[in-house]
Amino acid sequence: MPVIVVAGEEEFEVSRKVADYKAKLLDPQWAQFNFSRLENCDLTEIIDAAATLPFGMGNKVILIDRCELFTKKRGKEKDSKKEDASASSKDKQLELLAAALKNVAPNTYIIFSCPYNFDSTLKTSKAVKPVCTLEEYPKEKYYSGSENPKLSTWCNKEAKRFGATIDDAAIYYLLDSFEADLRSVSAEIQKAAVSILPATHITHQTVIGLSPHHSHVFTLAEEWISGKTGQALVSCQEILSRQSAMPVIALLQTFLSKWIHMRALVDNINSSLPGGPGLNRRELPMSEMAKRIANELGQRSTFIVERDLRNISKHSLDSLVAKRERLTQIEYLVKTGQMPEAQALESFIAS
Repeated sequence: MPVIVVAGEEEFEVSRKVADYKAKLLDPQWAQFNFSRLENCDLTEIIDAAATLPFGMGNKVILIDRCELFTKKRGKEKDSKKEDASASSKDKQLELLAAALKNVAPNTYIIFSCPYNFDSTLKTSKAVKPVCTLEEYPKEKYYSGSENPKLSTWCNKEAKRFGATIDDAAIYYLLDSFEADLRSVSAEIQKAAVSILPATHITHQTVIGLSPHHSHVFTLAEEWISGKTGQALVSCQEILSRQSAMPVIALLQTFLSKWIHMRALVDNINSSLPGGPGLNRRELPMSEMAKRIANELGQRSTFIVERDLRNISKHSLDSLVAKRERLTQIEYLVKTGQMPEAQALESFIAS
């Protein structure tokens, strides 16, 4: 179909897809004449644009950029009579729009680039959807330190785009480092793919060397729980130079909750192993334990699980619970104004 809607809150994917369409559809020699971009335009302008034809050879491409037609707008309430009149007028315009888009010339392409998720309940969406090719790119939710198969698959495809393959460990490192910002992750994968030439496999060590992320909360949490207090304090100071301590405290609460759950599962699994007179206390090997815990948590990959298990291996369940209680106390002191947030976080890391 000559009408294309590319919509979603994943801005990197939307913008790249639009660029791909432009490169595919436009004749480079005629692009200056056959490409036009409209922004913040009304339905009348779109209807008029849909009737245009290409100049010379190739296709005509009309980009409706930063389009808000297919997402709900929150604004002040309008007068009901005016709103009814406006709705009636808009319904007529939508009928004209649907008809115009249905009759777009075969070599004229209308591309709606929408930095918002497509809301199929809206009248504009219902009018356009039957006559368009819809491509949706919603932003994938990502939680630091957790597994996300969709994003892992995306990273593998991105590495392939640059002629390389990539370790799971390297993927998790990059997603954590850049909080799943796909534009940044893509740039780092491309940088790594170029740096290892003529080799084609991106390892964990490769991305560590190219993409240090010492200021990231994930690094802070890992340094702290593994007993690297000095490094953790340095990371803490770097973070506090850029943002408030409260989001960091909240994330540490999340990490501790996860670690407490994992420690409890480890203790339960080990306690169920055969034992008794004449038998030494047994523990599963780390790799086997990671598989068991990953299965309990419903995670496909054991990499993150094994990393967390190694980090908490020297901590008992009681000590982790005590740390969580201490963090909760500190959070209360900050919220009640009894302790500055930066001082509170640093004192928790140092204790």
